[in-house]
Amino acid sequence: MKNPLSDIIEVHRQAKRKKAFDAQILALTMGVVNALKAGMAFPQALDRVGEQLGGVMAEEIRKTLREYRLGMDIADAFGRFYERMPSEDMRLLASAVKLSLSTGGSLVDVLDKMVATIRDRTEFHQKLATLTAQGRFEAAAMSFCPLVAFLLMYFIQPGLMRPLVTTLKGWIAVGTSATLVLCGYLTIRKIVDIKV
Repeated sequence: MKNPLSDIIEVHRQAKRKKAFDAQILALTMGVVNALKAGMAFPQALDRVGEQLGGVMAEEIRKTLREYRLGMDIADAFGRFYERMPSEDMRLLASAVKLSLSTGGSLVDVLDKMVATIRDRTEFHQKLATLTAQGRFEAAAMSFCPLVAFLLMYFIQPGLMRPLVTTLKGWIAVGTSATLVLCGYLTIRKIVDIKV
């Protein structure tokens, strides 16, 4: 039987890993561009950048280079890199690498433009997170206010509040209130959760 707690921990771990990876995509692209400008081949550039970045990015680059050294085409290995760690920036990067390597175009020029695109996208996401932070805080504050008010009233006037937790009508009222608060919280979160 599967343990739901271990599933939640695994999902949290994967989300944390993905977030750490996404934070390094710009550094990966810039590092590869600089290494290519210095005259390295693409696999060597990846290897050098992986050593410099460390963490999740280094793990994924090692897997990609291992596949390449076992005979897979570097563009295909990089495509599998994207499949393991999917994101919009990684999709663009994998497509650019595949097209440039298959057509013989200048990978440095393409990746230079990608650096600007990824940088702009990162700045936009940071601004968006800042602008929606107030809404997320308000959702949490409005959800906890009824609970805090109930606890304060329970300690100040326990005789008035005790029927809410000792009678059927009280439990129905508490359940209805909790449902409405949860609906309000989810509605506010949906409003401030802007998908880009």
